[in-house]
Amino acid sequence: MNRRGWFLAIGLTLMGFVIGAIVFGTFRQTPGHIPPLKVVGDVDQVIKLTDPKQLGKLHDVSYDGRRYQAIQLTDIITAAQPIAAPEQIYLVGHDGFTSSFPAKGLEKSYITVTAQNGWEAINLNHPVNSNAKMLKEIVIVSDGSSPHFGLTIINPEKELMRITPGRLYTRTLLQYPYAEGQATVENQGKTYATSVYTQRKVFRLADLTPVTDGEMMLVMGANGEHRFLENRGYFELKDKYVNYLDLDERSQLAEVKGVVVNPPAASIMDTYYDARHYLENGDKVLVVVLDGLTYSRYTNAMEKGQMPFLKNAGLAVKAVGVYPLENNVWLAAMITGTAPEENGVISEKAQDLKVPSLFAVAKQLQKRALLLQSGPKLLNTEIEAQLIDSKNVSKTADEEFYAITLDKLEQGYDLLIVRFQDIAVGSKSNDDKAESPRASINATDKYLQEIVNRWPGKVIITGTPGNATQEFTVDTMFVPYLCLK
Repeated sequence: MNRRGWFLAIGLTLMGFVIGAIVFGTFRQTPGHIPPLKVVGDVDQVIKLTDPKQLGKLHDVSYDGRRYQAIQLTDIITAAQPIAAPEQIYLVGHDGFTSSFPAKGLEKSYITVTAQNGWEAINLNHPVNSNAKMLKEIVIVSDGSSPHFGLTIINPEKELMRITPGRLYTRTLLQYPYAEGQATVENQGKTYATSVYTQRKVFRLADLTPVTDGEMMLVMGANGEHRFLENRGYFELKDKYVNYLDLDERSQLAEVKGVVVNPPAASIMDTYYDARHYLENGDKVLVVVLDGLTYSRYTNAMEKGQMPFLKNAGLAVKAVGVYPLENNVWLAAMITGTAPEENGVISEKAQDLKVPSLFAVAKQLQKRALLLQSGPKLLNTEIEAQLIDSKNVSKTADEEFYAITLDKLEQGYDLLIVRFQDIAVGSKSNDDKAESPRASINATDKYLQEIVNRWPGKVIITGTPGNATQEFTVDTMFVPYLCLK
């Protein structure tokens, strides 16, 4: 080949390299290692993206003279399953740079990955500063319309704060070096130590609402945790949850649902300890559980004269309940004196107790005991519950239940636990002005008068929220508690 041919071949080869580099660089630009991109905040599913094809279809996008294959941002949001209508999107980079824009009008918003910029945003309809690069998180902030999601802070009188994880991401948080552990090694007569830390996004309760360091608080978790603590630790924001970090004890409470600041001394778990005390002293004990009789409904009934017997019987104290709010969870806490995480009943489907109940105490003391309730079975205890199904359509469930309860009073039981439901059924409208809840409350008061007067021993009366809601509020977390005779 002559010199001219060699030059032509070399030129064509170089041109091929240039064209290939341009095509590869402008269309693919996928790095060998893709750092993960997390989708967090007000979502049901935390997504960890490690591959552009992970969610399926990719779109060909042209921007600034280049072509990309990208994921539509709306597809990412949909995959994360927002817990309520998305309101705002935050794109957070590894260097802290964050861009934010409304969660509407995202038809031409994309996320791609390149060798130079890692995960990056391409927003064709937004200002150029929305195209954040080297992304590590996409934070979805909801409109707050889901009351069951997030962290709620209350005291015995009012709600102090309700906030979702997404909205917490928009606040100023402390990056705290949380000590995970320490290792030591001996080498040539010397000891070498290494400490390991992880960076946590944390905040104090006082960052959200006016509280004082050292105040007592009751922290409740999604899995039935029930911790009385001093307000000295940190709360951690992690993905879609809020956790509590006790720095002194080096412990963690995951998925906090609510905090009660300065909780009352009384608890529904006092039922177990008071009843046990009475049984051990030789007294007969009747426990009456009134589904739907929250403390706010009780005080309202007292003010309006709807429960004259209870009003004259004595003033009830305000008792704090447990979380979750299902009827079987509360009943388990009452008859075992332990929180859900300890007694094992942490959901509506759970029925088996992991700890002894009042019925075990009765058996040990050779006392006759009965659990009497209307509706489906809630718990498996040391005795078989007697279930009452209402068959008379002309009567409410509690009318029949009341008649059966009167009969059981005369059968020599030492421990009798009964559970009425009509207040909860009549209160489903969530309107105390309605005729149904008012009638149910008045009728229940009349039942109580006859039952208490006939019972030859101690009586404990308390309530439950009485519905399936999982909302942590002042109205659901407190119930009346009183001991009579």
